[in-house]
Amino acid sequence: MMKLLLVTMFSVISPFSVQPAATPAAHDLQWTVMEEQVPEMTVAVDRSETFEQFRTLNGISLEDTKHELFTKLGQPISIKEDPYLGCPEYHFRDVNVGVCEDTGVIQYVHVDGSHNDLKLNGKSIPMDIDAIHQALGKPYHVAEDGEVYLRGHYAIKVYMKPGSGEIEGVDFFDDTVT
Repeated sequence: MMKLLLVTMFSVISPFSVQPAATPAAHDLQWTVMEEQVPEMTVAVDRSETFEQFRTLNGISLEDTKHELFTKLGQPISIKEDPYLGCPEYHFRDVNVGVCEDTGVIQYVHVDGSHNDLKLNGKSIPMDIDAIHQALGKPYHVAEDGEVYLRGHYAIKVYMKPGSGEIEGVDFFDDTVT
């Protein structure tokens, strides 16, 4: 009899004898209704669909060689030394180009504000700040002397007379080159 009692007790208190509790029915559970939350998307900078990248300004790429520059535009009208870089600046009819002789790399392309338009990636944009805003979107940076637009590591700076919307010139340069 003692054996029967011991077997019965062990079967009741044995961890192997535990039966899982029945799961409650869905109608017995508490439910909380929440509104669906849609993740908020913030666009960092307004970008024009037309100019997702800058490749050329007035037909000149920053990746062109000096030889390619002269092939495209012919001989320069004049050559002056850039006071900031100490490199020659080649003046052509529609564009000025700074090329450092030691590297042979085009440092910048400049279009004077007196021109009626500029050609970005082959597309003509009137030399007007509203037209430039329309084409390029919001500037990345606004400075006292103008506005900067970035696409990758290339930049366009629109130089303006302080306190006015009058454009003095437009530069195209590699933002990573100092």
